Amino acid sequence: MNKIFILSIIFFTNVSYSQLFEGQKFCEESKDLSYFPILIHKKKIFWRNTFYFETKSETKILNGKVYTEFKQEWNNSNTDLLYLREENGIVYQYDKCCKNETIRYNPKFKTGDTWVSENKEMVYKIITYDGKLKTPYCEYQNLLVIEAKMKSVTFNFYYLRGHGYIGATQNDKLISCISPEW
Repeated sequence: MNKIFILSIIFFTNVSYSQLFEGQKFCEESKDLSYFPILIHKKKIFWRNTFYFETKSETKILNGKVYTEFKQEWNNSNTDLLYLREENGIVYQYDKCCKNETIRYNPKFKTGDTWVSENKEMVYKIITYDGKLKTPYCEYQNLLVIEAKMKSVTFNFYYLRGHGYIGATQNDKLISCISPEW
């Protein structure tokens, strides 16, 4: 179950950096960019009482498709790998368990749309495209909020255009956020 939890976090995180492009600010969206930019190289993410760095690595061919690998290096020296690819605006994640892929996000999704992970252990739902989240670093607006339901826990994941994943809540309590501090 712990591995599924970590995989779900991996599933809904995406690399970011305090400044993606010159002039881009850490707390502000980039309206012309995606909620899931795969081109960002590194970010620091707090998760409850720990943290990890997520770093864009190399490309891998899995089932004949090219994925970008992201390493999540936790402060306890554990490392998880995430494989993402984008095609026609749709972002996919390779699921090692099933040797197949799950849609991470489709820009055609509307509020209320749901989908199920390839391993059938998580159900996702678009809650809003107008979410808000206050972290120790920013008061974000205009966020994509995706609910992730597992058997024993439900999270809301928050995404900012041009930055990707920026935080998570459980029972309306902040449990994760990105940091501009290294």
